[in-house]
Amino acid sequence: MPLNVFAVGASRNIGYYSAIRLLAKGATVTFLLRSPSVFDADSLIQEHIKSGKVRLVKGDALNASNVDAAWAEASKDGPVDVLIYTLGAVGGSLHPIKGVVLDPPNLVTLALTTVLCSMPKTMPPPKIVVVTSSGVSPTSRKKMPFVLKPLYGYMIPGPLQDKLATERILWHCAGWEWNPADGEPSAEVLNKDWKATEGLPAAGSLKDIVVLRPALLIDCECLADSAAEQGKPLPYRCGPGEVGGWKVSRKDCAHFIVEGILEDWETWGGKQLSIAY
Repeated sequence: MPLNVFAVGASRNIGYYSAIRLLAKGATVTFLLRSPSVFDADSLIQEHIKSGKVRLVKGDALNASNVDAAWAEASKDGPVDVLIYTLGAVGGSLHPIKGVVLDPPNLVTLALTTVLCSMPKTMPPPKIVVVTSSGVSPTSRKKMPFVLKPLYGYMIPGPLQDKLATERILWHCAGWEWNPADGEPSAEVLNKDWKATEGLPAAGSLKDIVVLRPALLIDCECLADSAAEQGKPLPYRCGPGEVGGWKVSRKDCAHFIVEGILEDWETWGGKQLSIAY
């Protein structure tokens, strides 16, 4: 049966490529978009809008009313099967000591909190796939290629703290044990009373969560599709914990989400995974 999907942060990159794959399989995808006009010149999306398979909801993921409206649109014909959350902060300024500084510093965390708190309580919760990053935590950074450590440790510690806070919330909702070696996210991105946030799913109540940590993201064609056409094995490595590695393309991440994780949830569901070439 075709999936009913709610996509947040999917106007481009991994979320968009995942949505396109899902649409090709007959899924219905509801996009929450600050600017629905981003798809005005996208002929493929426009075709699916005409067929009713794509629904566009204009709104801000930080606005609870907007997110409520998006959930309502996504679930108007039945429960949402899959939530794909690939929101990432863009822009920011470069500080000589702090590296990339975002405003707000916890955009991804705040938006995820809003999405989870607005989740319909009268329907079964969906499978949830959230993309964060390799090197997001202290223990994760220890397993990265040495040459990449300055980038993650100096240039982007702020964005990584934001991603770490999203993971902290997901670990709580999934009932996973948080590694004390990773410490707690800074108060700048996650206040100390976050567990008492109104509407936040209870600890351990969301069992069907996948947190995917990609290696350094690049743009290129989907190597997994090319490999399949040639009868070759997958070009990327994936698995629980940290697989290590330098890079991976956004399109191959989408391939793993749709053709791997969602096709074989029994194998991949309920885990923190990573992917790299």
